[in-house]
Amino acid sequence: MKFTSAALLVLLSLCCQDVAVASSSGVGGRSLRQNPTDNSHRSLAGCPGDDEDFSVSFDGDCDYDELKEAVEDIKSGSCNVNTDTLLQNLLGAGNDAQARDKVKQLCRSAVSDTSEGFDFSDITKKGEQFDNEYYEGGTYFNYEIENDSGDHRLKNDASRINRIYQDEAQSRVIDLPLYLNAFDPDQDGCEIDAAFCCWVQDRQAGDNNGNCGTPYESQCIDRDPGDNANFCYTDHTRSGADVQGGFSIFGNVLNNQENIEGAIHCHGFAWGPDENDVSNIYKGNNLFYVSLYDHMHQRGYVRNAPGSAMCGCAENMAVVTRADCTEIEADQTYTFNYSGSFQSVLSKVKKVRFNACQGANNRNNDLEAYYKRLVNEGKQTQANLEKLQKTLVGAEAGKCNQAIVNFMASKGISRSNGANSISENTITPDMIIVDESEPKIFEVVDNDYEWEKASNTAGKSMPAVAYDVTEDFAEKGTEEEEKPEKPSKDDDDEQSVTMTDEEAELVFQAEEAAAAENYSEDEVDLVAYDVTEDFAEKGTEEEEKPEKPSKDDDDEQSVTMTDEEAELVFQAEEAAAAENYSEDEVEEGEALDEDLKQDGAKCNLAGECESGLCEKQKCAEWAIASDNNGEEEDMFSIGGIGATSSSKGGVNNTGDWW
Repeated sequence: MKFTSAALLVLLSLCCQDVAVASSSGVGGRSLRQNPTDNSHRSLAGCPGDDEDFSVSFDGDCDYDELKEAVEDIKSGSCNVNTDTLLQNLLGAGNDAQARDKVKQLCRSAVSDTSEGFDFSDITKKGEQFDNEYYEGGTYFNYEIENDSGDHRLKNDASRINRIYQDEAQSRVIDLPLYLNAFDPDQDGCEIDAAFCCWVQDRQAGDNNGNCGTPYESQCIDRDPGDNANFCYTDHTRSGADVQGGFSIFGNVLNNQENIEGAIHCHGFAWGPDENDVSNIYKGNNLFYVSLYDHMHQRGYVRNAPGSAMCGCAENMAVVTRADCTEIEADQTYTFNYSGSFQSVLSKVKKVRFNACQGANNRNNDLEAYYKRLVNEGKQTQANLEKLQKTLVGAEAGKCNQAIVNFMASKGISRSNGANSISENTITPDMIIVDESEPKIFEVVDNDYEWEKASNTAGKSMPAVAYDVTEDFAEKGTEEEEKPEKPSKDDDDEQSVTMTDEEAELVFQAEEAAAAENYSEDEVDLVAYDVTEDFAEKGTEEEEKPEKPSKDDDDEQSVTMTDEEAELVFQAEEAAAAENYSEDEVEEGEALDEDLKQDGAKCNLAGECESGLCEKQKCAEWAIASDNNGEEEDMFSIGGIGATSSSKGGVNNTGDWW
């Protein structure tokens, strides 16, 4: 086939154009341009990228519209296509949606590839362990308090924090330290894109925040931050603090009291999931500002709540009513370079500003309200907001205690009327099942609580003190009974004896003489009686003796004696007393146990009886029951470690102590 010279020139030109286009599509690493057709390329003649490389920069957010505007500004009059078509061609996109998605990818790489970044670990330069402990509420940043000599001054000890704020924090991109277990214990990122801190102590005076004062050694010990929230509870299992389990409650649900923990201060921030959003890019800057500069360095707010990290992802923090909020505003420059394909970079961070959050419904400086604004703007989801509201439960009265009730119920512990409640599988005698569902819920009646509740009588008479039978060691009949002036009977023996007045007089005189001989002054000196210990049983105090008792009810059997027989009885008793209580035995201090009287014998003191109990002037056996059938009063079982109250009213409240 023969070609004219003109035709050969056209073919050569088209061939070279195809080679140039094909080679340019693979230059510059990440390529976002596809080979255009001959017709499309000819239609882009005179447009940016047609025959030379170009670069555009713009301020503000990084997105398709900003890039489009920047490219449009450099188009010449010879470019006869609209900017959207031009960008689709340069990006190798088939339509507008694909072009926008490719710009999002370029914006993300612009931040990750920037030379304007700053590692969070370089803030303190003290290592990961120090940073981790700081966010748990430890290190000297939290513990030390300035003394009157000026040692441990916060402005000096943490002076690097101020330098970082003046330089890097306002002009660099700081990463969020998700590698710290204290901040993100699950190591999976902050689930709902929010974080906050709570402080419980103020360690710096003279900053118009908190109540730490001078002199430090007397006016800055355990001082409080400015109070802006209430603790509800801490679930230790989800916390980043060094606590493995359990929980802490900071409310009095019974008395409907909240804010019982004292002054605390909480402050946080949130961001959108879009990596190109300013709130997301500078979230590490925000953490630095909130946790290290604004509150620790500037205000002296330090320390954590029990069982909770000082700062962390919202889902791992203590449950509180609310938190203040800081949002980011940034002046920044992005640069897009085209050399066969686009490459992008965040080229300059001009200024990062830290502002109080502007929240939904004109609720400013409030973390929950700011999150609602993100939802309204389509930057966050309603589902994530509802998760956040389980940690920030709201400052309205009663919400904190309701959160406590809900949390305890999730642990199988529910409130019941006037009782503590526990979750157990064993029912003890003082428990009443109030819910048959799983897990079992039991009501434990607390006598002290019931009495305390009944005592709130507004000036009326106090109720009777709750009676605990498990502490009742008293035996029946130990209380002293009122003594008759002239007892007509002496129930020493069950046998009854009938005597005349003269016989009774002789017996009385004989007993009086025997008593005088048996209880001599020597014996009284040897046997000391300590009334402070009051071991006396009923009848041990000396009764008033009748002048002329007419009867002595020793036996139930009636016996009549003459004067001579009564005299013989008296002499026999006198001889027996003299033999049993001789002066030699008392003076030698020998044991008298072998002379103690058996149960049922006549006695005046408990010490005369082998059982140690003299009741109604005769030796008696102690009434100690090993088993209680509920038929008597006030019985106590030592062997079974159990007790019972009176069963006369139909109540049998027996049970083990352990």
